[in-house]
Amino acid sequence: MKGVIGMWTICFHEFKGLFKSIKSIIIVAIIFGVTYWTADLMTTITDRLDVNTGKDGYATGIASIVFLLGFLFISSLSHDVINREVSTRTMRFLVTKTSRVKIIIGKYLGIWLFWFFCIFTSFVLIAFVSKNFLWWGILECMGFISVAIAYNLVFSVIFPKPAITMFFGVVFALAFPVLSFLVIHSNNVFISWFKFFTPYYYALLGDFYILVNFVYAIGLLMLGIVLFNRRDL
Repeated sequence: MKGVIGMWTICFHEFKGLFKSIKSIIIVAIIFGVTYWTADLMTTITDRLDVNTGKDGYATGIASIVFLLGFLFISSLSHDVINREVSTRTMRFLVTKTSRVKIIIGKYLGIWLFWFFCIFTSFVLIAFVSKNFLWWGILECMGFISVAIAYNLVFSVIFPKPAITMFFGVVFALAFPVLSFLVIHSNNVFISWFKFFTPYYYALLGDFYILVNFVYAIGLLMLGIVLFNRRDL
């Protein structure tokens, strides 16, 4: 019971901490701004051209910004989620209160809840315009974000210093989407297999394939736990 309490304490501490960052406020404002602009644009197109753009058209803005900039946003806010605590030796205190597994899960859930709040609120804004709540759009975005958060956490476990994860996280966030789309559309059998290791592939397949990203995220989270258990603090 003590470990569970510690896990949720870490979770909500991480969740609240993200709202106190200026970068978080700016990123949330960008997401909400793009969401509102896209919904307003879709309404204008529908009214003026008298065409049915479809319910999913209203979610285009939020989905695009998540897929294109999701890794960059998450890295900029949480690149040091683990190694920051290790560098300041706070982690040594935490491991005396709860297990390493619950620390990793608590950190992950805290970041996940922050992004769920942002995405959910964005779709609520869309619902006011589209007159329909796009649950599937939330599932699609959160599946992708779940993978991005897990990658970010693994990097923070692997690299000892926050400055390194900040640099590597930005480079990865810029390169990974480009490489992913290249291999997805490549006919080269020697590199096309890489598409199965990118969340973009399952997001583009759509339908129930987007659920694969949640399994993908769990696999990465388990990798992070294994690496963290082997790390000296």
